[in-house]
Amino acid sequence: MEDPTLLRDLERLLEPATRGDPMQLLRWTSRSLRNLVKDLAKKGHQVSRTVVGDLLRELGYSLQANAKTREGSAHIDRDAQFEYINTQPRRS
Repeated sequence: MEDPTLLRDLERLLEPATRGDPMQLLRWTSRSLRNLVKDLAKKGHQVSRTVVGDLLRELGYSLQANAKTREGSAHIDRDAQFEYINTQPRRS
């Protein structure tokens, strides 16, 4: 049996966590399969992580884990960079 609202609900869950250039084919999400399955279950969809992963690939998504990098020494102009950012107008 096909679930007619599954893709729509999945895309709504992904929207706030979608990254990437909208003009490119590849998008990615930081949402885990486990959390997506759990949130879809709250909406009445009974799907496995495998199915959600397959649907994400069909939609052009790639799952990306948060990557921690080891920071090096502070950049000489680090304070200047933050001062510059703070002086820029905020967009609503």
